[in-house]
Amino acid sequence: MAEIPVTEPRPLPEPLDDSQTGTPARVPGSVRRTSSIDMVWPGGFGTPLHLVGRARDLVTPLDGRDAFVVARGELFATIGDDRRVDAIETVPERPAVAGLVGTQGGAYLRTAIDQVLPGEREAATPLHLLLDDMAGTSLIAGFAWMRHRPPDAPPRERPTDIGVRKGRIICSGLRPGGSAHVAFASGSHGGHAMRRAGALVIDGDPLAWHEFPERPVVCMRRQRRVDVIPDGDELVVDAFFRDSSWEPDGTEMALHEYTVSARVDAESLTLAAVAARPHVLPFPECQWAPEHVVLLLGRPVQTFRAEVQTTLMELQACTHLNDMLRCLAEVPALAAALSAPV
Repeated sequence: MAEIPVTEPRPLPEPLDDSQTGTPARVPGSVRRTSSIDMVWPGGFGTPLHLVGRARDLVTPLDGRDAFVVARGELFATIGDDRRVDAIETVPERPAVAGLVGTQGGAYLRTAIDQVLPGEREAATPLHLLLDDMAGTSLIAGFAWMRHRPPDAPPRERPTDIGVRKGRIICSGLRPGGSAHVAFASGSHGGHAMRRAGALVIDGDPLAWHEFPERPVVCMRRQRRVDVIPDGDELVVDAFFRDSSWEPDGTEMALHEYTVSARVDAESLTLAAVAARPHVLPFPECQWAPEHVVLLLGRPVQTFRAEVQTTLMELQACTHLNDMLRCLAEVPALAAALSAPV
C-alpha cells in the first residue's frame, strides 16, 4: 500500500449539500463554452456503454447584437470491455479519429488523441474537450447502475486497489484508510454523499446551455460551463462542473460538483488568481483538495492539460477537481473567439 504523506489530523467535514441552481446570466462581451457527455446503454444492462457528447462556444457581443455560435463539437463513441473504444464518430468529421478504436480509456487514450489528431489539443476546440473527457466518463459511467441494477445481475466485483495506482495515491478522497476505502472494503454503497442536483436552466434564457440529448432512464451526465470575460488586462473566468445520475423516479442526483473562479493575465496568459468551491462531493476527505489550487498560480494556463496532473497530486488532488482545472487551458482560445469574425 502506498505511504500516506504525514499531515496534521483533521476532523472530517460534514457532507456538502450545495448543488447550484440556475446559471449565471451571460455578460455582454463574453464567451461561454458549455459541454455535456451522456453515458448511456441503449442495449440495457451488460451491453456496451455509449458516450453522447455535445459542446458549443457562444459569443455574447458587447454591442448588443444577438449572441452567435463560433464553434461546436459532437461525439458518438461506443466503449467496450476494459474501457476500450469500439467505435467513434465526431462532428466536425475527423477521419483520423478512427485511429482511437482499440485504445483503452485513461492516460493512454489522451496520448492517442494527440497522436491521431495533432493540433486539436493546442487549438482547444470543443471537439477536443469531448474527446479528452472520454477518459473520465468511461471510468465513472458504471455508477449510473447503482440504483438501476437488475435483481438477477451477478454480484459486483469489489475493487482491491481503490485510491492507489502504480503505487501512488490518486486522490484526497480516495486515500487508503479514508472514508471511501472503508466503504468499499465493507461492501457499503452508502458512502457516496450524493445530493439532489439543482436545475441549471431556470431563468428562461434558451441560450444559457446547448441543447441536451434526449435522456434515457439509466444515464449519467457530465456537464461543464466556462465563461470568459475580459476585464482590463485580465480575463475573468467562471467555471462549473457536475457529474450526475438519475434515480428510478427521475430525480437528478449530483455526485461531483465544483465551481471555479479565476483571473488570467491577458498578455502572459498566466494564472493570476484562482479559487475552487466544492458543492457536492462523495466523501469527506474530497473537501481537503481545493485549498491546494493556489499551487497553480503564476503558471501559463495553456499547459494545464498536462501540468495540473503533475502539480496537484496525491493528497493535494481531487481527480474531478483536476479534471475541471485542466479546462482552464481553453481560456486563451475562448478569449480569442471574442474577436473572431461573425
